[in-house]
Amino acid sequence: MPKILWFDTETTGLSDKSTIIQIAGIIEIDGEVKKTFNLRCRPFPGSEMSDKAFEITGLSKEEVMQYPDPKQACQELKNIFARYINKFDKTDKFIAAGHNVRFDVDQLTRWFQKCGDKYLGSWINYRKQLDTLGLFLAMQITGAMPELENAKLETIAKFMGIEFDAHDAMADIEATMGVGHIMLNMLGTCVPHRCLKTKKTED
Repeated sequence: MPKILWFDTETTGLSDKSTIIQIAGIIEIDGEVKKTFNLRCRPFPGSEMSDKAFEITGLSKEEVMQYPDPKQACQELKNIFARYINKFDKTDKFIAAGHNVRFDVDQLTRWFQKCGDKYLGSWINYRKQLDTLGLFLAMQITGAMPELENAKLETIAKFMGIEFDAHDAMADIEATMGVGHIMLNMLGTCVPHRCLKTKKTED
């Protein structure tokens, strides 16, 4: 069974010059949650600091500048990954999962590089990704999902009966995993969401 890394990031903006200030994730192996994590870090000097991004997250620029150093957070994240992945084994990698997960993978790749590490691919399989946004749109095309107001995570989750506080990485990824399992179960490729074992270990 695959090792899935459900993860979401909150950033200081949407451009290549933005950076991560929060990364939260859920590590799922064989249908069981093995680990949850929720890391925060301050922006790198010179990063884009979009007023809109801070408005969405409800955070202040002064607040995030008090967060831990990003290199410290990156090392903590790699320590977590190392418990479940042998980075020297090309066949042992996480499948990255999220809503519009390509954005988060790209952000995480740039963040790793800014932390002095070019090898995010040691932990994540770039070729295999589980994107709940793409899955939802594909299911709309086949008629398995109805037309909704939009394809935002909040809209899809609400349709599926999942309520959460949006724009916090931890809340977002918990909702994303719930949405993902419901859709995968509809396709007959996953255990029912309500039957998913939840053996969580909080940092």
